[in-house]
Amino acid sequence: MRTHLLISATALAFCFASLQAQTLVAPFDESEHEQLKHRALMRYVAAVDSRPVQIDAQYYDIDIAVSGSPAYVRGHVRLVGTVVAASLDSLAIDLSSVHAIDSVIVNGIRAPRLTRVADVAHIVLPRTFNVHESLTAVVWYRGTPPTGSGLGSFDTRTLSDGSLWYSSLSEPYGARLWWPSIDHPSDKADSVDVAITCPDAMTAVSQGLLVSNTLNGNGSRTFRWRHRYPIATYLVSVTIAKFDSFTHWYKYSATDSLPIVNYVTLNLPPGSVARANAALTPDMLAIFEELFGPYPFRTEKYGHAEFSWGGGMEHQTLTSLGTSAWNEKTIAHELAHQWFGDLITCRTWPDLWLNEGFAQYFDAVYLERAYPNGRQRLDSAMFARAASARSAIGTLYVQDTANVSNLFAYSRVYQKGSWVHHMLRHVLGDSVYFAAIKAYATHPQLMYGTASTADFRAVCETVSGRYLGWFFNQWIFGEKYPQYTYSWTTTPVGGGTQTNVRIRQTTGTTNPSYFLMPIDLRLAAPGFDTVVVVTNNSADQTFQIFTEFQPTSVQFDPGNWILKTAQFVTSAEMDGLLPDRFCLNQNYPNPFNPATVISYQVSETSEVQLQVYDQLGRRVAGLVNEVQPAGVYDVTWNAGGNPSGVYFCRMTTPFGAKTVTMMLLK
Repeated sequence: MRTHLLISATALAFCFASLQAQTLVAPFDESEHEQLKHRALMRYVAAVDSRPVQIDAQYYDIDIAVSGSPAYVRGHVRLVGTVVAASLDSLAIDLSSVHAIDSVIVNGIRAPRLTRVADVAHIVLPRTFNVHESLTAVVWYRGTPPTGSGLGSFDTRTLSDGSLWYSSLSEPYGARLWWPSIDHPSDKADSVDVAITCPDAMTAVSQGLLVSNTLNGNGSRTFRWRHRYPIATYLVSVTIAKFDSFTHWYKYSATDSLPIVNYVTLNLPPGSVARANAALTPDMLAIFEELFGPYPFRTEKYGHAEFSWGGGMEHQTLTSLGTSAWNEKTIAHELAHQWFGDLITCRTWPDLWLNEGFAQYFDAVYLERAYPNGRQRLDSAMFARAASARSAIGTLYVQDTANVSNLFAYSRVYQKGSWVHHMLRHVLGDSVYFAAIKAYATHPQLMYGTASTADFRAVCETVSGRYLGWFFNQWIFGEKYPQYTYSWTTTPVGGGTQTNVRIRQTTGTTNPSYFLMPIDLRLAAPGFDTVVVVTNNSADQTFQIFTEFQPTSVQFDPGNWILKTAQFVTSAEMDGLLPDRFCLNQNYPNPFNPATVISYQVSETSEVQLQVYDQLGRRVAGLVNEVQPAGVYDVTWNAGGNPSGVYFCRMTTPFGAKTVTMMLLK
């Protein structure tokens, strides 16, 4: 089923909402396990697929036998589709050249010949087919799926008891390495059947419902799986082992339940933490259904199959998890993919962030919704991801998708993708943002089909009634992030105070030369506190803010909503700024109790002093006093027995000094 959609939306003026949050520092982000699937065997460089669209694939019937070590695959695949070319006398099928093709039958007639060019088989058809005609091609083939290219695609391992363990992993270009298909995410088949014959002591699992399990009387067994939902080729999977299984149930109505079936090897024994984490899946489903709408494949199943790679893979209705990846966040991440990646698939690989950025953000939102201190967990997760997201190279929209390691760059597509959601949420406000996410996930023209960034943007604009081109242009199609420097001064005015806040930013790129963003500023004094939102739309801008009290501190983006660096300088320092040889970022969290993290950077080997002073200018802590090589550093200050109040962290180098204002609240 090939779909194309670009939704138009009315452009309206935008406004900004402000929120505040308290934060904690996060441990290692377990959702990184999901990306581990793309760290093995990344040598495959895909040829640019520029061939014209010939056929709309509607159904695949995959019937294979798997045996031996490494795996030997023999069988046939029946493709049913509709011709979309004006006329068609040769059909291109994606299948690795290591596989022998014994014959191709087209509408009951043997194809007269075929040619092989790299991983594409060009099948000469028995006759010319016209547009809209139905075409059925049965490809009989055999071979050993290649290893050492792409992601391996089809892996063979030996378990401790000597039995074999087969696992497939086809994202992004690996389906062609073990079965013939039209291997492109834009062409989703309406349904698929998968029959796997394997040694009779093993269990073979795949998408959808198990319709038969037949002993063949020759030492083999055939499992037949039926899936009646649209599916992209890379989401079709086969996993075969001596599996144990256990089932949980998600009761989504008074009378209906969804089975959650888990297939595990002896690596995950009863009573393991992994099995306990799997038991959280029904609660995750309840949270995600509230956010996104009904689980997309309710009439069949959900579940997990242990597979031989590290990390996880969102195979449709049956997520694959490596032995070390059965942790709460990875399980939530892969479940979120059932909506974002499986229900709605990125139409082309450059828009992969529509899969990975979504899942990466919502595994953190799951924590926010599941726990009493959920907001702290969300903020903690985003803080832990910020440094990686800032290191992203290139635009979030991935122009070069031929190299797998580039396509799945973790800092770029996952971490920065999740931060784009975090920022968009603050720009729109919680109620509008989550309404837009649900509208996208339940859009009748996108569900069970494909989408582009333009489609997602259009849904957000329709729901919010606001023009968002400025946001998408700079964060999806632009590079890097804003590096802010700010200063503030106060002047008595009438019965109050005018605070002048000057904000300068650099980006290190001309795309964009500056980021247009709403920025929260928190002005505080003992007994007083207010947050104002300013729209920063130039590289050097001063804002005048009137308050009835005289602020003693100004906090920049106190909720940490923007992917950025930010440092405070005095007005004199702001006027005399030279190209930065060092950078002192705003501490985080701020306000804090009792500990906060101070991040700084030096661009060359330098003597660095980092000290903390109170409001009376007394030194209360010496954090750093040494020569340090170029790099980015994080230092934690535990305020201990210090009283609540404003503190100043000052960084001194041979090139100058910079200061940030910090607030300890007990």
